[in-house]
Amino acid sequence: MTKLDLSLSPEEVEDYLTTQRTVRLSTVGPDGFPHAIPLWFVWLEATVFMNSTLGNITMRNLGHDPRATGCVDDGTAYEELRGVLVHGRVETANDDPRIPYVEHVWSEKYLAGNPVPFSSWRRRTWLRLRPERITSWDFRKIDQARARRAAGG
Repeated sequence: MTKLDLSLSPEEVEDYLTTQRTVRLSTVGPDGFPHAIPLWFVWLEATVFMNSTLGNITMRNLGHDPRATGCVDDGTAYEELRGVLVHGRVETANDDPRIPYVEHVWSEKYLAGNPVPFSSWRRRTWLRLRPERITSWDFRKIDQARARRAAGG
């Protein structure tokens, strides 16, 4: 029996990541244990932009190993579950020329258009996660995928 294709199309991934609010960023500590933390994010030009505090566990883990996975998901009932995993390396992005636009989008998305306060906070940094691989699922597609499989497609 063939596996059901429940993945999101590239357009669906783009729409989904643009509209969702929270990514759970998972890093690996020097002891090998994973660490996951929820962060607000902006998806722009195939990049996840986040903001964090220098010196915290996430930043220390990234200093040890920049590889990470961001999980964005939603749904309440099983047949509603969907999400995207963004696998890649996280790096600081303070010098990224897109940051002013990221701050504008961030302001609209999270702060009702009010200024982003991070520049006045101590020890804050912008991060970017550039996907090396994206995986996705959408359990709302189960019936449709079963019908395609039954029809031989």
